[in-house]
Amino acid sequence: PRVAFVFATTEPQKIAQSAAPVLSRLQRFDLKRIGIGDITRRLTTVLEREEIQITPDALGMIARAADGSMRDALSLADQVISIGAGSVTPERVREALGLVPEDEFIAILDLIAQHRAGEIFDAVNRLADSGVDFGVFLTGFADILRAQLTIVLNGKAEGVSSAAITALRDRRDQFAAGDLLRMISAIN
Repeated sequence: PRVAFVFATTEPQKIAQSAAPVLSRLQRFDLKRIGIGDITRRLTTVLEREEIQITPDALGMIARAADGSMRDALSLADQVISIGAGSVTPERVREALGLVPEDEFIAILDLIAQHRAGEIFDAVNRLADSGVDFGVFLTGFADILRAQLTIVLNGKAEGVSSAAITALRDRRDQFAAGDLLRMISAIN
């Protein structure tokens, strides 16, 4: 009488299809992704206890790469820590996780803003030659576009490094909010 069965899934629609006779006896709890701020705070606590130095930008990169999962954030932090010694820097995070440097995204953004479409092919070829995973690239580029949109709309941005925020503020007047929304929609 005191047994509770817990079923966790990433495909809840399949439960409705196969468990229709017992749906009235089920309780559904939809778990949400954890925000970057919460992940950053928890990682900071864990890394301080382990006496591991990490820069704020490197910490933010790991939190964003975790995509809302604390378990993934901790695993990614372990992965980054394992490939070197000393303070954890953005360069070390990029190397460990295969992330694209933000200045590459800014360079693509500049090509778009300056209507230099022909040069996009050279940039893409350079990225391909360096072994970039274009799925990872598009996710990062969408993050930069969202940051640029928030800067255009209210002058603030989160989720990117302080250097990227400065670069995006310098480009604030080059994009209309509608154009940025269209680009984000095209990526997603």
